[in-house]
Amino acid sequence: MEKLEGCEIRTEYEVFEVFVQKTQADPHIHVGSVVAPSPDMALVTARENFLRREQAVNIWIVPRDEVHATPYDDPDWFAREFDRKYREVGGYSENGRLWKRYRERAMHLEDIVRDLNGTPAGNSGKRDGGKGS
Repeated sequence: MEKLEGCEIRTEYEVFEVFVQKTQADPHIHVGSVVAPSPDMALVTARENFLRREQAVNIWIVPRDEVHATPYDDPDWFAREFDRKYREVGGYSENGRLWKRYRERAMHLEDIVRDLNGTPAGNSGKRDGGKGS
């Protein structure tokens, strides 16, 4: 660093990522980057560059070195550990087929009553009212 009449001048600049919050109910949105010698100057530069014509309630600046990201060259990083096709839109047709198969195999109330009464499956459980057939 150089000193010029009692103040320090930084010759090293850092890249800061800028996030702006439009209202208190909104999330912070990444709007770009600025290059500045300090966080204080990054805030001023971000305000001048990104909020010249827009309103906001808050600005975040984050040194780019402090942002941790996933690697581009490792597609396995996003691989799913479990099969979650049922959460995807395309999985709904599969769910319909599985639900239909489940309903076909499920016992109905009539089946349970028939089993409890010991009535054969072909007989509906109704008696012929004493009439001979």
